[in-house]
Amino acid sequence: MLKEYINSTDRYIRAHFPLEIREVSVLVYKVLSLIVLFLLLAFVLKKVFIPIIKWLVFKSNKPFYVACYNRHVFRSFLNFIPLLFCYWIIEDVFYRSKRFLPYIDAIFNWLITSVIALILYRLIKAVEDYADSIHLNYNATGVKAVAQSLRIVGIVAYIIISLSIFLHVSPGSIFAGLGAMTAVMLLIFRDTILGFISGIHVATSRLFKVGDWINVTKYKLEGNVVEINLLTTKIKNFDNTISTIPTYDLISSEVRNAQILIDNNSRRIKRSIFFSIKSFKFIDLHLYERLQRIDILKEYFATKTSEIHRLENIANELADEYLINGKQLTNIGTFRMYVYHYLKNHPQIDESQPIMVRQLEISPNGMPLEIYCFTKLGIWSDFENLQSDIFDHILVASREFELDIVQTIAGGAS
Repeated sequence: MLKEYINSTDRYIRAHFPLEIREVSVLVYKVLSLIVLFLLLAFVLKKVFIPIIKWLVFKSNKPFYVACYNRHVFRSFLNFIPLLFCYWIIEDVFYRSKRFLPYIDAIFNWLITSVIALILYRLIKAVEDYADSIHLNYNATGVKAVAQSLRIVGIVAYIIISLSIFLHVSPGSIFAGLGAMTAVMLLIFRDTILGFISGIHVATSRLFKVGDWINVTKYKLEGNVVEINLLTTKIKNFDNTISTIPTYDLISSEVRNAQILIDNNSRRIKRSIFFSIKSFKFIDLHLYERLQRIDILKEYFATKTSEIHRLENIANELADEYLINGKQLTNIGTFRMYVYHYLKNHPQIDESQPIMVRQLEISPNGMPLEIYCFTKLGIWSDFENLQSDIFDHILVASREFELDIVQTIAGGAS
């Protein structure tokens, strides 16, 4: 039926149109007929199938299908079907204009290649969107870099195939002609190749993902990863500025990933307080009687019965010796045990991790007492608040032990 209609119209044009424009008129008519047929079929297919596809996609609620729908992958595929149909009937349409058939065939081959390239391009973008929607997964981290690499490779392949269609040469011949330019291409696309390799390495090694808190030592940057692309990685600094670094620096330089602190709800406290050595002394009976009222020290004092018994004897003048003779308790040592038991009993300190309260090497500023432990809070603000509360308590509690904290003032430390 289609062939009969085209033949009758062809005969009519050849019979009534002037000779000089007859061939051109027939060609224009047939080309316009194919364009109208393609547009009509595409319009009908979209009107019928797009609502059905939309209903199925959002009913399934699959993120990948939703990404494909939003990126118009299904629309592109519905354009591909009428294009194939038009290509299938070109011999029937141009059977009386066969000298134009090779050119029409080349154009259709190029159009089919273009639609396939568009479908693949949109499909890659859909995969990229899908990866963004599940960015908490480390495997999705390098998808953007890989997707951008695939798009670049696809564009190069599309250009070469298009040239082979119009120049009537094989793609292999074009690739062979480009062999001499390999070194130049490698130089031009150096960062692209490095970024591609880095993206694959980051994706497979699961080193980073979007949202991770990282510290890039080389650039003195610290913040959260916003985006990992083929060439650059965006980092949102803690002052809300955005920094970009080459993606390959993620594997070629030192990068610390602190996200595990948040993911595992565990952060380390490692801070020192400096005490004046002049305030160190042996505990006398008066100080002991005040300190034994502290609940968390009762267990500690229970293990020091010999020292306490001797202390009571000296106070009652039953022992004819000085306080310095023999074993004796000190205010700094007892305070160190107090801080240790305070941390051990704190609900937000992780007992499964090391807990230490230790003396460091004495400096001109005094003797540092270092607190080393891990919290059960991973969020930065919560951790800082907890750390401040702990040191507020320790600083004030030191007064009960008659210890002096070193302060740096104009003219020196006191």
